[in-house]
Amino acid sequence: MLLFFAVVMESQAQISAGVYRLSSATFASIGSDPDNKIFGEARVSTGGRVGIEGTFGYNFVQKEEVNFYSGFHLGTEGNRDGLYLGVPLGVLVKPFANTRNFGFLMEASPIFPTEYGTYFRAGIGLKYTFR
Repeated sequence: MLLFFAVVMESQAQISAGVYRLSSATFASIGSDPDNKIFGEARVSTGGRVGIEGTFGYNFVQKEEVNFYSGFHLGTEGNRDGLYLGVPLGVLVKPFANTRNFGFLMEASPIFPTEYGTYFRAGIGLKYTFR
């Protein structure tokens, strides 16, 4: 673990990590810098249905204290067959002037499963970017 963080610090990589509560599932994420125009992250959902999800986003509004983004999710739930597609609409608010690395995430997304009905997912979370 120490070696991983040493490599991250040496390469000046910008990696984000987050924890989100979206509807009935909790997601843990790791991804690229959310302040880039185009960013991505991998999410693991926990709870009743464990699954994985790739999220790709585009920042329509990029300011020092807030980002507004949309994009798409592609994922699977552990005990169901098939993939689902989602279209997130989110806001990342970075309220503390002394550290813009920490932010609050609010996201809403319709989810279009391939084998089951469509549903709506929304929630909040915390995100930190290692710079």
